[in-house]
Amino acid sequence: MTEQRKDKTMNITIRKAKVEDAHAIVTAEQEIAQTPGYFCSQPSELSEQNVIRTINVLGESENGIYLVAEQEGKIAGHAFLEPLHLKSICHVAQLSIGVHHGWQEKGIGTALMKQVITWAKQSKTIEKIELNVRASNDRAIALYKKMGFIEEGRLKNRIKINESLYIDDVLMALHVK
Repeated sequence: MTEQRKDKTMNITIRKAKVEDAHAIVTAEQEIAQTPGYFCSQPSELSEQNVIRTINVLGESENGIYLVAEQEGKIAGHAFLEPLHLKSICHVAQLSIGVHHGWQEKGIGTALMKQVITWAKQSKTIEKIELNVRASNDRAIALYKKMGFIEEGRLKNRIKINESLYIDDVLMALHVK
């Protein structure tokens, strides 16, 4: 993958994440996490240190990648593929993606997904991308299906919103090889 890729139709630049991006990423994640059913994490459970660690680890890995989408000079979304580490499952990478508030419905998620899938297809190791998505997140599920992901399972009542409300976690995957 080149260091930067510009999507001319939407003026989006997709590039590898840098440590300097961590603050913008965690701030956006904390904002997204305030809406029940998007992230499993609570806003207080998300930290800049964890984002920096993930950027550094994946920046040194041949089997994973951390990307950001920029538009109008601002980070509009991010996605990363984190390889599983056991020998028998190291051909699988876990996908995490977030489109930052105010940037939905502008092609950011699609651009990030295309780049992540392209990278995985070129990887020597990754054969399958997996993700978890809340059953209530219709937009994300529609995007994943559009990109070729299929539902492989469902964890019933996995996400607890409050004392009486639970959301299923949908397991989806895409075979890239």
